[in-house]
Amino acid sequence: MEATLDVDNQDRQRRALADFLRSRRERLSPQAAGVQTPLGRRRTSGLRREELAALAGVSLTWYTWLEQARRIKVSRQVLTSLAGVLQLDPVEAEYLFRLAGELPEAAEEEPGCDRPEVPAAYLGLLRLLDPLPAVIADHRFDALAWNGGFPVLFPHFEELPEDERNLLLLTFDERSRDLYPQWEEHALHTVALFRAQAADRLTQPSYVRLLEQLGRRSESFRDLWQRMDLEAPAPAQRSFDHPLLGRIDLDYVKLRLSDIDATLVIHLPLAGDGVLDQLRDLVNERSGAGVSSPAMTAMTAMTATIATSASAVTAAALAASVGALLR
Repeated sequence: MEATLDVDNQDRQRRALADFLRSRRERLSPQAAGVQTPLGRRRTSGLRREELAALAGVSLTWYTWLEQARRIKVSRQVLTSLAGVLQLDPVEAEYLFRLAGELPEAAEEEPGCDRPEVPAAYLGLLRLLDPLPAVIADHRFDALAWNGGFPVLFPHFEELPEDERNLLLLTFDERSRDLYPQWEEHALHTVALFRAQAADRLTQPSYVRLLEQLGRRSESFRDLWQRMDLEAPAPAQRSFDHPLLGRIDLDYVKLRLSDIDATLVIHLPLAGDGVLDQLRDLVNERSGAGVSSPAMTAMTAMTATIATSASAVTAAALAASVGALLR
């Protein structure tokens, strides 16, 4: 029975791929595709199969089978060629690869390329989330932006060189071992999550440099990396032995951002343990903040509400709470 379901799913996937290719072929004119002498009289304005096959460097018979959802295997090279001929944008190209059962092609890195710029709206959101420790990290786990609560929770974070403010490097910093009473569990989770998310990027130069750097510094990282464990992102809880707050437990949630290939990570105090007030005092002390405003007053009430229900909070609920504040 399971084998039959697998075959049915594969057939549906092939039909979806065929339909997508056909739709993009029919919307692309011969002139836009660079066909110099269109073949014969045309019933539609789009490319013909034979024209697309010739431009992509595949046989007409093979391409026809592809649009007929035949059981044939499509290589990454052919997918790349088809995406180029059909002039697919990055979202469409990724969709094409996934329909074909392939990992999307990671964007090419340019030597010395800068980290992506965080939109101003997300920077404002980080400030509003204070004193909840929050950070925006990219696909390589580089910390792109953070609020006042984050270095309060991780006191040694801002002591790292700017180019080493990376959540994976932070995990394997020796000082983090004292911060996490269950450091081994946290390290295992972080490495497994990184491997699962970075599968199609591991040959990129910046990833190679990061992994080599970690491998040189930490035998623990080398051992965990060789295990090849994988883990999906999910809300979780972590314990901390904080130098000022003592033993505290925090939930954390992750929200994928639009407009930028990055994730917002937020740490949430548990209900009724007083940690939220302690975090607020430390953030204010660190920043010298003593001025209140309607927006900050509203945020104080909102963060208290979030913390009260933190043990049951979901990413969707948190996003709705923040959205209610910003409206």
